[in-house]
Amino acid sequence: MSKVAQTILLGKGLDDLPFGASQDEVKAVLGKPEETDEVDLKGEKSVAWHYWELGISVNFDENQDFKLSSIDVAAPEVLLFGEALMGRSREDVKKFLDEKSLGESVDEVQRGMIYPDVNLSLWFNGGDLEEIQWGVIED
Repeated sequence: MSKVAQTILLGKGLDDLPFGASQDEVKAVLGKPEETDEVDLKGEKSVAWHYWELGISVNFDENQDFKLSSIDVAAPEVLLFGEALMGRSREDVKKFLDEKSLGESVDEVQRGMIYPDVNLSLWFNGGDLEEIQWGVIED
């Protein structure tokens, strides 16, 4: 995957990385990860692959049979609803997303804003958007 504009598809994935893809399928698109982590989240395992050069991390959760279940991006060229949001202010991002019928946003205690209806989390640093995380939308 090159550093070209990629589009976030809420509930679906990232352009050529659909949620539900196997680890082999993800590796075919992104290559070998630069770093991997395995964590235990309240009794369920999650495996994270980090591609620091691309500004992307992908997660494979046990409750999704270790298929691609969420993606984190910090790459400035990633688009959400046709807009590059990285580096924009919290107020600007909230105003933009409030026009998109995503449900109510919830402020996370530290530095985040979450749209639980669409499994979208936005993380800010110094007031500017630093990372977007989204995943499978569970019924």
